[in-house]
Amino acid sequence: MRSAPRAIARVALPVAAVALAACAGSTGPVSAPGEPTTPSTTEPAATIVVTYSVLGRLVADLVGSAAEVVVIVPDGRDPHDYQPSARDMEAMANADLLVANGLGLEENLEDAITAAAGAGTTVFELSAHVTVRDADHGDDHGHDHGDDQSDEAEHAHEAGDPHLWLSPATMLEALPALADAISAAIGTQVDPAPLTEELTALDADLASGFAALDRCELVTGHDELGYFADRYGCEVIGAVIPSMSTTADASAKQLADLKAVIAEHGATTIFTSLGTPQGVAEQVARETGADVVELGTHVLGGSGSYASFIRSIADAILDALR
Repeated sequence: MRSAPRAIARVALPVAAVALAACAGSTGPVSAPGEPTTPSTTEPAATIVVTYSVLGRLVADLVGSAAEVVVIVPDGRDPHDYQPSARDMEAMANADLLVANGLGLEENLEDAITAAAGAGTTVFELSAHVTVRDADHGDDHGHDHGDDQSDEAEHAHEAGDPHLWLSPATMLEALPALADAISAAIGTQVDPAPLTEELTALDADLASGFAALDRCELVTGHDELGYFADRYGCEVIGAVIPSMSTTADASAKQLADLKAVIAEHGATTIFTSLGTPQGVAEQVARETGADVVELGTHVLGGSGSYASFIRSIADAILDALR
């Protein structure tokens, strides 16, 4: 089944087609490695393994019922620090196609991805098919990168900002190549047109909503909303963790600088997310008079499609800033 030139014999992998809550246009099954097998009269023609839950939802929206989509990092787990199990590594090695984000997002999966590729699995990295945002964001927000742990975490992302999925326009860039890779892997032509139409309309709608704001200045949990901000005319003025990875820590000086930035700009909201130290964020909020609003930037939750996932984030930001 595999289209890679170095195809090898596949080992049977017991996975279940456990569907996420669906909405219009989102019928693809998504499961996790090792879930009990659900009896079915039809078997998917192929298995696409995706490293991260949000990307898995995008892939499922694209393929529908043409393939089974298996996600490695469970929804609600931080992809920056997830440690793969032996079963995860087996799933990646036996995939008809392995879809990854790249740019150091899956920090602890990189060896397993490399091993899977070496074993003949075709690997598709989204970051190779989009315009990557520069990771060199400097010290514009008073961020002192002298802290050793922050430097180590930043080094993993020096090739670019890994938070690709937070802009539908960025995902639209990757869809043609992704559809081609999936089609080759599963032996069935995948049409990206319906999802392209949906995300194009979503992008236009969000652009209109953010254009109506007097200003859009964002204080975030970590440096994660760069693609989103660039696309919709916003500016990220500071972050609780001044790093693109949640595995970094903020120094006392960095937090003091953040408080000063919040006061200078009159920011009213700190947008936290998975991996943000909530106690630290709440302390900064108390000392600056800002509110804390948690965004599901790394968690699908009840979102039945990639589009609904993005819209929930945008709506939360708009509601807080209006």
